[in-house]
Amino acid sequence: MDGKRSPGIVTLLVYLIAVSSLAGGLSGWIHATGAFTWLTGLNAPHWTPSYTLLNLIGLFIPAFVVIALWINQRAGAGLMHWLASGFIALFLIGLPAQIWLFFSTRDVSLGFVAALAMWVFTVFAVWVAGRSSRPAGVLMWVPFAWQSLLLILGFELMRLNTGGPLTAGIF
Repeated sequence: MDGKRSPGIVTLLVYLIAVSSLAGGLSGWIHATGAFTWLTGLNAPHWTPSYTLLNLIGLFIPAFVVIALWINQRAGAGLMHWLASGFIALFLIGLPAQIWLFFSTRDVSLGFVAALAMWVFTVFAVWVAGRSSRPAGVLMWVPFAWQSLLLILGFELMRLNTGGPLTAGIF
């Protein structure tokens, strides 16, 4: 070892508590502002899971990302590890930003664009994390699957609830 200590279990616990608090606070904000009521009033595809289930899953997704970040940080300190840590951290920032944008604007078209942007970024984040640390990359597949579901659901919500600027005249 080169004298530097890698993040220990306490660091992981601090990360998990921080993202859990943020995810819980964001969920509370969605319910307190009436955004959840707005969401349930939208036309949704028949295959849509219950929004309560989606909310619960959304609370756990950041935990996978944080664990991937922690594993990557423990794996080494080279350029690729720093790059992967940066991508994973930006992904962690993008998750609540995407949710905030969708629910604060209450625009399904903008929500779809945000989901598409996050999906593209997730592809790169998963690739870089996998190149840096295989276990971190494997853990990032769970958020990638989540983002894929959100992208498909966002497209369907946009398609079924026309009227936004991106859907005028398209559907």
